[in-house]
Parts: sequence; C-alpha cells; structure tokens
Amino acid sequence: MAIGYMSNNSVQASAPVSQTAVLMTCTGIVLLATFRVLHATVLPEWPNFSPLAAVAFCGGFLLPGWMAWGVPLGALFISDLLLAALLGYPALGLGQTAAWVSLALIVAIGRGLAARSIHSLPALFSGLFAGGILFYFVTNTVCWLTMPAYPRGLDGLWMSLTTGLPGFPPSWLFFRNSLVSDFLFASTLLALWSLAQARQQRAFRQNQSEV
Repeated sequence: MAIGYMSNNSVQASAPVSQTAVLMTCTGIVLLATFRVLHATVLPEWPNFSPLAAVAFCGGFLLPGWMAWGVPLGALFISDLLLAALLGYPALGLGQTAAWVSLALIVAIGRGLAARSIHSLPALFSGLFAGGILFYFVTNTVCWLTMPAYPRGLDGLWMSLTTGLPGFPPSWLFFRNSLVSDFLFASTLLALWSLAQARQQRAFRQNQSEV
C-alpha cells in the first residue's frame, strides 16, 4: 500500500506506507469507539451523534490488509457489547444484525476506493455520504419491519424514514446528526493520517534526492 497525504482536494499516494500513520489511525478509531460509549452513558446526549460510519469507512480506506476490517469492526463490536451491558438492551438481535451488515458494507466502500486508488476528497466524502445513507435506510427499514407501532405499507416506511413515531424526535433529525458526526469524525481520522503521512513523504523525498 502506498503512503497518502492530504493536499488541497485529495489524499495523495506515492511512498511506502507509514507505520506511524497506521498506528495513529488505529488509536483514533479506538478513541472514537470509546467516545461512543461515553457519549451514550456519561456525556450530554445528541441523538445519533456517533462515529460509526466514519470509523467503518476510514478504517476500510486507510488501513492495510486485515486491519481494515478487524480494527474498525472490532472496536465498534466491543463498544456495542459495553453499551448493551451498561444500558441494558440485547447485544444481539435483528436491529443489531442490520447495523453490522451496514457497517461491513461501509468498510467495503472504503476498501473499494482504496483498491482503485481513488484519493480525491470529493470522492471520499461522497463514499462516506453513501455509507451514511445506506446505514440510515437499512436500520430504519428494519425498525419499520419489526416495530408494530409503524403502519404496514409504504406509508409506514416513509414515516420511519422521516417523522418517526409520535413522542420521539423526528427520524430526519437523527439522520442530520449522523451525517454531521460522519463528516466531523472522518475528517479527524483523515487529518491524523495525513499528518503522519506528510512527515513520511518529506523523508521519502529527501531519501530520493540523495540517491
């Protein structure tokens, strides 16, 4: 895998991968998974302000080999188990399964962009946006299918995707917050990666000039 660093509108790739960048990305993913638990249990609640899609997408795009799958999904799985134990909801179920399938697909989107050497920031954020829409649509559709309070038929599906159930914040508010957090946390991980990669890039160019 080639090193990447952030320019004005892209993540460039041209030198051997920086182990520091990999370590920083893994650390950032673990810290974001920890933030997810703290946000749900200790910090003031902002519905769906979560690093889920950002961790999955950036892990898939930035990390090499098995780490692209194991680190983001492993960190999020552990945070899921902790949240289930602390908040008292089932650790396994149809809703959780749908969420995990969606997260795996988001990792795959990141892996696909990396495999095709697509590094422009518009392309990366478009992939992240697509992953956020995928996660929202799949998980809300499962809610519509499994919750008797939603009417059957397309009207009920539309309700689950827009207004949600009476007495709760509207679904679109959750979607907005998730997109804000997706772009914020993904930008943080990309910045961490780029800082380490830019340093490696300077060293790489210096070595090339001395040859």
